[in-house]
Amino acid sequence: TGNEALAGRIGQALAPLGIVPGRDKAHGGSDIEPLVEAGVPVIDLQQDGIRYFDIHHTPDDTLDKIDQKQLRQNVAAWAVTMNLVANASESLSAN
Repeated sequence: TGNEALAGRIGQALAPLGIVPGRDKAHGGSDIEPLVEAGVPVIDLQQDGIRYFDIHHTPDDTLDKIDQKQLRQNVAAWAVTMNLVANASESLSAN
């Protein structure tokens, strides 16, 4: 995020969901890279991507293939994260 204190609070809040903070800086991907380059703060919640490309962008890439447990964890993680960000007294960026 650029704000290490807020990032630490997010990491602590995600721990009960079995999510541990990554060591890499949030970077996004080709779809949001222009935002990163413009200095917009980003949060990158990495998930286990071992099977990500098994069906990604293939004819089999349909909603019935979604792992419901992973989806629930992902939704909970973003809900916790956005709640902390929305209620933070400081900015996401370090500046």
